[in-house]
Amino acid sequence: MKTQIALDKTSLLNDLRTMREIRAFDEKVYELVRGGKIKGAAHIYVGQEAVATGAIGALTKKDYITSTHRGHGHCGAIGNLWSANDEERQEHWNRMAAELLGRETGYCKGRGGSMHIADVERGNLGATGIVGGNIPIAVGAALAEDFRGSGAVVLCFFGDGAVANGAFHESVNFAAIHRLPVLFLCENNLYAMGLPYFDRSVPEAPIGSPVPTVAERAAAYGIPGRRIDGMDVLAVREATKQALDEIRSGSGPILLEALCYRYFGHSMSDQQFYRTKEEVAEWKGKDCIARLRGALANTASEEEMNSVEAQAQAAIEAAFDFAEASPFPSVAEIERYVYAPTPEEEQAKLIQNEARLKASVRPIEEAIARLSPTPMPKIKKEQIDSPHPIKLYTEALNEALREEMARDESVFVMGEDIGLYGGAYAATKGLFQEFGARRAMDTPISELAIAGIGAGAAMRGMRPVVEFQYVDFVTLASDQIVHNAAYNRFMFGGKTSVPVVYRSQGGVGRCIAAHHSGTMEAWMMHIPGLYVVMPATPFDAKGLLKAAIRSENPVVFLEHKLLYSGAMGPVPSEDYVLPIGVADVKREGKDVTLVAYSRQLYFALAAARQLAEQGIDCEVIDPRSLKPLDAACIANSVRKTGRLVVVSEGFPMCGVAMEIARQTMEHAFENGRTGFDYLDVKPELITELDTPVPMSEPLEDAFAPSVERIVQAALKVARG
Repeated sequence: MKTQIALDKTSLLNDLRTMREIRAFDEKVYELVRGGKIKGAAHIYVGQEAVATGAIGALTKKDYITSTHRGHGHCGAIGNLWSANDEERQEHWNRMAAELLGRETGYCKGRGGSMHIADVERGNLGATGIVGGNIPIAVGAALAEDFRGSGAVVLCFFGDGAVANGAFHESVNFAAIHRLPVLFLCENNLYAMGLPYFDRSVPEAPIGSPVPTVAERAAAYGIPGRRIDGMDVLAVREATKQALDEIRSGSGPILLEALCYRYFGHSMSDQQFYRTKEEVAEWKGKDCIARLRGALANTASEEEMNSVEAQAQAAIEAAFDFAEASPFPSVAEIERYVYAPTPEEEQAKLIQNEARLKASVRPIEEAIARLSPTPMPKIKKEQIDSPHPIKLYTEALNEALREEMARDESVFVMGEDIGLYGGAYAATKGLFQEFGARRAMDTPISELAIAGIGAGAAMRGMRPVVEFQYVDFVTLASDQIVHNAAYNRFMFGGKTSVPVVYRSQGGVGRCIAAHHSGTMEAWMMHIPGLYVVMPATPFDAKGLLKAAIRSENPVVFLEHKLLYSGAMGPVPSEDYVLPIGVADVKREGKDVTLVAYSRQLYFALAAARQLAEQGIDCEVIDPRSLKPLDAACIANSVRKTGRLVVVSEGFPMCGVAMEIARQTMEHAFENGRTGFDYLDVKPELITELDTPVPMSEPLEDAFAPSVERIVQAALKVARG
C-alpha cells in the first residue's frame, strides 16, 4: 500500500528552511576552503538537499543514519530533526561549522572534520571518507537494533560510486539474509568522482556500471529496489516513509535510488571534464529548492518563503562566526580519545587476582612441561593431579566464550562456519546448540562486511566476537578494522566506543603455505585504537579472551593454529579475567632475558631448559599483550640480566621483535636511565626469514624460529 503524507504549511516551510540551511552551509564552506580558512577536503552537497531533507524528515528519533564523505546535508538534516527549538537548531549548526574548522566546540572536537562528522548521541553514527565504508556499519547497527527488537531503522546513505564496491555487495547480501531493518539510500548524482554511472553527456567517457540503474541491482539480493526523484523533497519523503513502514513491519531491507545532481565538482580541484555545461544547466533547471517553493506557492506567501530563507542564511552566518571565534583543541590532549581508559583500581584488582590464581596454576604448568616429550605442553590428563581442570587451548577459548555469552546477552559470535560447524578449529563448538543461530551466527565468506558489521553493532551497544578463519584473511577486512573499529572513537571526539573482538589464528607448522600461515600482528600493532593480544597458555587464553570481550576498546585476539590441540594446561573453572597490557614472567632467571609470545613461548622455555644445563640462567617473559606492551616488565628484567633476546614468529622488517626491543631500550627508569643503558651487549632478534611462508616442510622449518636458533642467540649474548 502506498503511503500518503499530509504536510501542512509549517512542515513545508521547515523543509524549505532546512534545504536552504544545507545549501547556505556548503556555499559558505566552498568560500572558506577557497579562502584557506577551512583546511583539508570538503565535498559540497549543493543540489542534493532534497534527498537528505526528505529522507531524514521521515525518520523518528529512535532511528539512525550513517553518512558519507559528502555528508554535510545528512548531518544538517538530522541535527534539525533533533532540535526542539531555534536555540537548539542554532547550536547544532554552530557545532557543525566548528567541526569543519577543526575547533574544540565541534561535534567531534575537531578530530573528524568534514568527512568524518558524527553525532552518535543523536542518531548520526558518522560519516566515512572511504567510499562504501559506512555501509557495513549501518548493517551492524541494524543488527544490534534487531537483536533488541527496538523497532528502529538505520538509514544508510551512499553514492552511486559505492555500488561497485565489495562493501556494498557483501553488506546488502548479509542484510537481506537476516531481513535487517536497514534502508539503503543511494544518492545517484550520476558520477562517482568523474566516472559516469551509466548515462553520460561526454561520449568518450567510460562508465562505471553495465546496469542502467542502481535500483535494479536489489533483485540480485531478493529485496525491493525503487528509483525515485531525488530533486523533489516531497517525493523523497513519501518514498522513504513508505519504505520505513514496510521495514518496520518486518519486510527486511529496501534499496532506494534517488536520482539527483551535484552542482559543484567532486572536490575543489575538479575541472569537470566528464560533463557538459549544458547538462549542468539542465539539472539546475530542476533545482530542488525552486521546486519546493513552487509547491508552496498556493500555501505560503512569497514573503513567508523569503523570510524562512533569510532566517536560514542568518543562522549559517552566525554558525561560522561562532566557529571562527572558538578555540582549537589543546595539543596536550591529542591522544585523549584514542582508547577508552581502564580505571587503575580495576586493573590493580585484576593483577592481584591473577597473582592468587597463579599460585596454584604455575606449578601445574611447569609439571606438564617436564612431562611433555615436546616443547609444546601436551600429555595425557591422567598423568597429573591438578586442583584445576586440565584443558586444551581450544577448550579454554570455548569456555571463555560460553561464560561471556551466558553472562551478557549483548555478547554474540559471528564468522564463517562458527555456528553449526563449530569453527574450523572447534573453538566455538556447541555454542550454536546452546545459544542459538542468532548468537552463534554463521556468515557468508565476507570478511570485509563482517568486520564492519561487528564494529557497527558494537557502536550500538553489542559486544560482537568476529572470527576470521585465518589471519591472512584480515587483509580483506582491514578497511573496516582500521578506518571504523580503530579510528571511530578518536575521530568522533570520544563520543563512541567500539567494543568488538576480532579473533583469528595464524602461524606456521602445517605446511599450508603463504595464504594460510601468516602472522599479521605487526600490521595491527601499527594502528592506533587497537589492542593486540596473543596468549600462549590455556590459562591466559581464557582470562584474556574474557578481558577482550569486556573491554571498551576493539581488540585483535590472535591465536596460533598449533596451540589449539597442541597446548594444554590448568584452567580454573571460576569466572576470572586477566589484565590486558600486563606481561607475565614465565620463568625467572638472572643471565639472559628471553621474550617470546604465542607458540614461540614454548620454544623459549625449552631453550631455557637446555641453556640451564650449560649454566646459563634465562628469564622468560611472555608479553601476552603486544599492544599495549608491558615494556616496563621487560626492561626491569634487562636491568637485572643485561642481555636481551626477542623471539617473534613474524617477519623481521618493521616487525614485533624490533618494536619490543625498541620500547625496552627506550623505557625510562626512575633514576633517569633507560633500558638501553642496562644492556651489556646488542639485543638479538629471532624472527621468520624475509620471504613468504614456504609450503615444503624443510623450508618451513628453516623459515621460522626454532629452539636451536633461540639457544644460539642466547649463547651469543651470554658470551658477548
